[in-house]
Amino acid sequence: MSAKKRFQARVVAGRYTLPAALLIVFACRLLAQAVLPVQGRPAGEGSLWAGHVSLPPALAYWGGFLAQALAGCLLIVLNNAFALIRIRASFQTAVWFALLAAFPPALYALHAGDAAALAFVCALYFLFGSYRHPSAPSFLFAAAACWGVGCLAVPQLVFFLPFLWIGAWMFQSLSLRGFLATLLGWALPYWFLLGHAYWHGQMDLFLAPFRDMARVAPPFRGFDAPMAGMLGYLFVLWAVAAGRFFAKGYEDKIRTRNYLRFLVWMALAFFFYAVLQPPYGALLMPLSAACVSVLAGHLFVLGHGRMANAFFILALAGVFALYLWNVWRLS
Repeated sequence: MSAKKRFQARVVAGRYTLPAALLIVFACRLLAQAVLPVQGRPAGEGSLWAGHVSLPPALAYWGGFLAQALAGCLLIVLNNAFALIRIRASFQTAVWFALLAAFPPALYALHAGDAAALAFVCALYFLFGSYRHPSAPSFLFAAAACWGVGCLAVPQLVFFLPFLWIGAWMFQSLSLRGFLATLLGWALPYWFLLGHAYWHGQMDLFLAPFRDMARVAPPFRGFDAPMAGMLGYLFVLWAVAAGRFFAKGYEDKIRTRNYLRFLVWMALAFFFYAVLQPPYGALLMPLSAACVSVLAGHLFVLGHGRMANAFFILALAGVFALYLWNVWRLS
């Protein structure tokens, strides 16, 4: 059987793959809403978010879906701008939607991790845009400002700020001006928060993210079964995609290799943190999924042969198995 007739090749090249993926995750959400009890906020929710954002259950449930769909659209913009996957510009978003179907039900409703994921993808756009650019400090300032917005949603994201500098160094855009620009950009959202808190006499609001940064959960404790299952699935997908990238990365341009290499190490850092701090790592799971969706999209689009086709089918089966297991377990 030729590669063109394999299931993987037909799905990847399919014209309606992305709309089908969106329709499937929408149907999965409808089914879950019908059979599952109302889900609470994820463990480890930041006090800044939880104390000042309250939505009706239905609006929170579908607001989470809309925020995640918007993140998928931003992934298309990211790929169109930087050609991370040189053949199918939207397939990474189809993978993203497939991963959404397998998310633990606790992450269905709108939560701080969704806001952090949107800010993270925006930060990637500006960080990648700084690659050897004459105005790199401006791009780094914008990337750090987006990163700071993500830190307001999930304060633990601040621990990954050094990756912004590592990425700038990898993209040959880090300089003293660029470094100072990242510090100013990261502080910008906090400056606006300080002004709001001072004007309204709510200084505890300004201090809330810093208190959350100082909180440390017991290492390796706090996993529930859905979170552990999803994290394990993401890690396997990441490991195979990263292995294929390091083996076949020479087929991509140097610039693309640097972008993908950054996503490989960024996702690995999220995995380590999720294992060390499970309650807070759960809020960073959408960010991990965003990195993995690009890497897995690169794997599925450019991988060929029987083994690639078999792994693609197993990956799809794993998504549906995780979803059905979550619904069965909590219904």
